[in-house]
Amino acid sequence: MSAYARLQQTAAWVDIVELKLCLFLYDVCNDQQFESRPGSDFANFLNLKPSPQSVAVCPREKLRICYMVYSVAQTIKPYERGKRRAEEFLSVCGISQTYYEKHRTDICSAVATDENKRYRKAIDNAIENARRLTFLP
Repeated sequence: MSAYARLQQTAAWVDIVELKLCLFLYDVCNDQQFESRPGSDFANFLNLKPSPQSVAVCPREKLRICYMVYSVAQTIKPYERGKRRAEEFLSVCGISQTYYEKHRTDICSAVATDENKRYRKAIDNAIENARRLTFLP
């Protein structure tokens, strides 16, 4: 096995989305945007790792998932890594790149429903709470 192949294999086990953020997002999204699953399965799902049970997207939640993916991708450095992770995650969720590009910030608009505004605030708070726990700028 080449060194590059070993590096790719090892990289598959590295968390891209920090566990702290996964748990805050779990509180917001479990049984809402995604069917109810244990927190460990949800964290593996967010990091695109295999888990005992797959996590399924709830009906009519693609718009909110797009915002969550967009917001989480903004926390990943370098930018290209976050963008690539978002594309892979969307594919797993069955959301096209075209839909995502068009709708990822729709719940930020002035005409967003109150429910979407609450969701946006919950996602933003989850990210901020994770930042505070990791003492990131």
